[in-house]
Amino acid sequence: MKDLVGIQVMVHPDLTQDPVNKQGHLGTITHIVDDDRAAYVRFKNQAFGLYSTDALLMLIPPELIADKLRSDVIEMNMDVTDVVDILEMYQIHAAGTPEAQQEALDWAMTHDKISKAIIFSVEDWIEFQIDRLDQQQTSGRGR
Repeated sequence: MKDLVGIQVMVHPDLTQDPVNKQGHLGTITHIVDDDRAAYVRFKNQAFGLYSTDALLMLIPPELIADKLRSDVIEMNMDVTDVVDILEMYQIHAAGTPEAQQEALDWAMTHDKISKAIIFSVEDWIEFQIDRLDQQQTSGRGR
């Protein structure tokens, strides 16, 4: 899961055991510890913390958001303003600066319906990637 290195994440705001007291703060994944399903995160003040991947939150990658919205708009009873807000969040996030990414994640976290649709844990992302790889390998086999 080396593709997660460099990704901006937010430490879950409700995390009760936080090694560096950064609940709700944005940091950058610097290293993944595959065996432990953990990640080292560097914060603005250059502090590092080791977190379980289920304690780190991220926006669903932009390349997946259209498919996710197609399935969730009706299921989650979203209206047009929710979808517009989501698209604006991704536009802000795309600026690429830590401040913009923090703003987008903060904004998404303050809306229950939106956060359920577009925020998931790094652990969920890893599971999604593993499932996708398994499906590609299974469908690529000949008879």
